[in-house]
Amino acid sequence: MIPIFDTHAHLDLEPFSNDFDTVIQRLESGTLPVVLDELLEQPIEMTGVLLPGIDAQSSFRCAELAKRLPFFRAAAAIHPNYVVNATENDWKTVTELAHNDLVVAIGETGLDRHWDYTPIEQQIAALRQHIDLAVQTAKPIQIHCRDAWNDMLPILRRAVQEKKLTGIIHAFSGEPEQAMECIDLGFYLSFAGSVTYRNAKFSPLWESAKIVPADRLLIETDSPYMPPHPFRGKLKRNEPTLAVLVAHRLAELRGVTLKEIAETTTQNAKQLLW
Repeated sequence: MIPIFDTHAHLDLEPFSNDFDTVIQRLESGTLPVVLDELLEQPIEMTGVLLPGIDAQSSFRCAELAKRLPFFRAAAAIHPNYVVNATENDWKTVTELAHNDLVVAIGETGLDRHWDYTPIEQQIAALRQHIDLAVQTAKPIQIHCRDAWNDMLPILRRAVQEKKLTGIIHAFSGEPEQAMECIDLGFYLSFAGSVTYRNAKFSPLWESAKIVPADRLLIETDSPYMPPHPFRGKLKRNEPTLAVLVAHRLAELRGVTLKEIAETTTQNAKQLLW
């Protein structure tokens, strides 16, 4: 069996609302939503799926979904793009959820300059609030960073220096230098469907995937987003079992077997999140 641990899947969102039970069945049986028999040497087994919240209501849904399967866990936070609408009650909900045993991480939180939904100053304040919550609960933080490395890295440097903080850089999209700085700060790097894309503009990401130490490597789908190659633009929705294609691409880039990547990333995820 090929063990697969998807460290980031938004199964609580609308694209899964009409056939969630079917998706659950695929997860339990390790069945892909597409035919890929020629790729897989062995059947896959889902060993874990982390369900991150993007606002208070989403975080609550994820915590409830975490009760559905023994390999589900949840994370609670307010995504930077939604911070602008967050109320005091929303923060209270996230804080309460963060103390739930099935909520194993604070996420997803971070900074996003790609979209202009929340002023960056407000995003930074919210990120610091999430960092404090992660430290208080002794749980890892799950970081979203899009086009905001110059803002993000100084905040993480200071947080690591002043506090006991660890976590995941979700859907890592940076260059090798940024990858190594995150590693030096004690973070795990999680790769998503983007590392499978074949456009030359992703070559810095491929180089990053080659140099991350094996004990800091994770995989994810960011479902329902970012279907991996060769299904980019062809599937309307990504699913956690397709994390096997991310693992396959990492194995290709790093010159190891699919099973080695799958076993390593599962072990890393369980060590951090279980």
